[in-house]
Amino acid sequence: MADGFDFSDLGFPIDGLPNMDPSPDEDAWEAFLNLALERIGGSSDNGLSNAQLREVEGAFGASLPFEIGLLLVMGVPDDDAWWNWDSPTDSFDRWQASLLDGLLFDVEHNDCWLDSWGPRLSQLPDRKAVAAEALEKAPRLFPLFGHRAVPLGVARDETSSDSNPILSVVQTDVITYGVDLADWLHREFDVPLPMWPPTSARWFPFWSEFID
Repeated sequence: MADGFDFSDLGFPIDGLPNMDPSPDEDAWEAFLNLALERIGGSSDNGLSNAQLREVEGAFGASLPFEIGLLLVMGVPDDDAWWNWDSPTDSFDRWQASLLDGLLFDVEHNDCWLDSWGPRLSQLPDRKAVAAEALEKAPRLFPLFGHRAVPLGVARDETSSDSNPILSVVQTDVITYGVDLADWLHREFDVPLPMWPPTSARWFPFWSEFID
């Protein structure tokens, strides 16, 4: 990956990014993320090494989508809202605990129950146990910024986790905040959209059930 990527080398229009067909490759993602990180204040000083990236993936037990790993290597802003990965296992445990707490709160107080969990059980402890087990089996979510996170799994009818959506998860209120990383950075931080074809909607067990 080259530092200080020159967009003019790719023949960009002044106000946009290249037209990639059918999907962005490594160079296109790097060019886009260089622009995005310049806009949002990212710094290579905060970038993860390849070894640190492997530690993060080890903590989650899943590989990151290509563009998410690239973002972390290139360096996110030094801001409390962005997740810090100096201690991947601690960050993972804190994140998973927050997801579980939010889920169980809604099971207890907001009558949350998914059809995929089977018949609704009469006893609250039993309902909580079923919900907790479902979360444990669900695709991992990798947090990026506050409660914005990306699923670490291959969506139904897909072959890769690359270009997975960015979700906002607050308890069981799950909203798609971007159909992919580029779309989210545009919506959240007003980074100009690249001109490659948009990613189609994707469906994941558990998480997409709350969206539906």
